[in-house]
Amino acid sequence: MPPTQSGLRSSHPAVGRAEMMRIETVCLDKLGSRRMPLRNRIDRALRAGTLAVAVTLACLAVQGTISAQPYPSRPVKLIVPFPAGGSIDMVPRVLGPAMSDLLGQPVVIENRPGATGRIGVIAARQSAPDGYSFGIANAVTHGISPAVNPNVGYDPVSDMVPVVWLGEAPNGFFVNAKLPARSPTELADLIRKNPGKYNYGSGGHGTGQHVNATIFLSTMGVPQSASTHVPYQGEAPALNDLVGGHVSYMITSGSKDLVDSGKLRILATTGRKRWFRYPDVPTTAEIGIPDIYYTGWVGIVAPKGTPQSVIDRLNEVANKALQDPKAREVLAKNGYEPRGGTAADFAEHLRNEATRWRTQVTKTGVKFH
Repeated sequence: MPPTQSGLRSSHPAVGRAEMMRIETVCLDKLGSRRMPLRNRIDRALRAGTLAVAVTLACLAVQGTISAQPYPSRPVKLIVPFPAGGSIDMVPRVLGPAMSDLLGQPVVIENRPGATGRIGVIAARQSAPDGYSFGIANAVTHGISPAVNPNVGYDPVSDMVPVVWLGEAPNGFFVNAKLPARSPTELADLIRKNPGKYNYGSGGHGTGQHVNATIFLSTMGVPQSASTHVPYQGEAPALNDLVGGHVSYMITSGSKDLVDSGKLRILATTGRKRWFRYPDVPTTAEIGIPDIYYTGWVGIVAPKGTPQSVIDRLNEVANKALQDPKAREVLAKNGYEPRGGTAADFAEHLRNEATRWRTQVTKTGVKFH
């Protein structure tokens, strides 16, 4: 009998070349491996007349070879669901070099923007669970979007596996320097007394800037119609128009340079504690509006089915990368506080965020879609 495509030759009269190829195909399909010689294990089982055993032994042989390969043996991809250059993209790019050194393989950033992060999240979720593709989760994709859009197409808690929480940064109430308001309360009073005069910018419909502004208006008892939402294609052009006076205020990560230069004023920050970038600026909780709470957090998630050993390895590597002095310096410059911790810590955070945002969005009564 001629050899099969893999070089195997069957001595069992009932099993021909086509059946031998089918055995190997089943193994390769299940294990996603390259072809390899399986002659001894398959032929022994075939002599016993047990095709099922042949398949099992063949697959175990392939799996054993896969397991013997060191991880990772090729580049590891992080799928970012927003464009390059933004704050969410910045975090994995800053940590990437240190992670690459620790893994011994390149960490590649792949930007898959669109639909307020939905496209990138679904791309990561649908990736093979082989330890070479991961997603970047954040407050928008895994907190806000599922809460405001019932048709988002994924579950922020159960559809992917938490790996590690990388970092977080609060937002601030930023206003044009010419605006007379000196606190969020004064800003709310201005809007209430002058409906339609003071508008707000955001990086797009359903983004954190948009949803947080609606929560602000709702919390302060100001009608949503009193302040017009002006969506932009990203945070940067919205900030430019805030400086130019085309919009009046934004709740966003902002720019310390614009504050230091006197072009913008920050009224309050949205974290549980004071933001280290602005130590003299009070939090919303300090001034009596604790419901206005937001941090722009970032973390890594994996497709369901990714081996636990891979999850543990990447968690370990990310935690070590977060201790890199250069990475910490750049994160701090951009307003981020490193987090780290276990995968279980991040899983708890994801659950809490999903619940909190559903509650917050319901309280506003605003329909975003």
